[in-house]
Amino acid sequence: MYRKLHQTADRIEAVLREGKAPAAVVGGKVLPGFVEMLLRPAPGTKVKQVRALQADLALALGNANVRVTQSGTHLAVQIPRETRAPVRLTTLMTSLKTAPPYTAVLGLAEDGAPLMACLSSPEVAHVLIAGTTGSGKTSLAHSMLISLCRRHRPSQFGLVVLDPKRDQQASFLSAIERHLLLGVAHTAEEAHAALARVVEVMERRTNLKDPQPRVAVYVDEMADLVQTGGSRIVDALTRIAQRGREAGIHLIACTQKPSARVIGSLLKANLPLRLVGRVVSAEDARIAAGIPASGAERLLGSGDFIAVTSGRVIRFQAAMPV
Repeated sequence: MYRKLHQTADRIEAVLREGKAPAAVVGGKVLPGFVEMLLRPAPGTKVKQVRALQADLALALGNANVRVTQSGTHLAVQIPRETRAPVRLTTLMTSLKTAPPYTAVLGLAEDGAPLMACLSSPEVAHVLIAGTTGSGKTSLAHSMLISLCRRHRPSQFGLVVLDPKRDQQASFLSAIERHLLLGVAHTAEEAHAALARVVEVMERRTNLKDPQPRVAVYVDEMADLVQTGGSRIVDALTRIAQRGREAGIHLIACTQKPSARVIGSLLKANLPLRLVGRVVSAEDARIAAGIPASGAERLLGSGDFIAVTSGRVIRFQAAMPV
């Protein structure tokens, strides 16, 4: 392994030197999904020069999904591993002895540490999970919700599930059953009725210091629901995204392509945590992540994600809900 890492470092330095963007490999990490090599650019080498050589690095390393990104104070070259170690929710939760209330488990971050999201934090509050079919977005959402249900009693945490594709696994529904506040909504009419109930509760909870139970509204394939339900669905979701956190109500929405045209720019602007899996193009990556050059189009799928919040980007392997 060490010999292979040294060979990889030599190839990276050679490509950058030949591309007039010299940099030294100063360290590296072997993570569940990829190998990360840390770079220290030489004086005068600009970040954009290194990024411009991403395709050359991919060719030299024999891997089309190589990403050049930032890792702390360094630049990093991330190279997918041939075999990725699975991250299982049950194992991960067993290793976590304590966590703040209403904290969802996401998976393992690129530094090998567990990655979690506290719903009560203003930097999280509401979550957009985006990615193509096969990216693992539904499994990630399931892991988040199951982890919340396992750590809280139904009197502390409740769920409302909108599932226009009728695609929830029986194991997931069994794991969250005691926390469901309403029956799972499948049609646009059922979804609108459920959202109206949530908005009603939200209005009643105004000025409460500690609303209980906290409620997560989980929407699978939000774009499909919006297209069938129209503006009334968008309006209800937007109201929840704007005012839900203070009332202890949080939105967790999955979609394949979160364009403002489909789901509304106001709703999109109020989803501060973005969890983005593999997408088709750099433009889709920009729309999903809310920032340019996130590299989401080069993710591997099957649970390979980036978390984007407050300008920070963290790559992680999503936990499987088992």
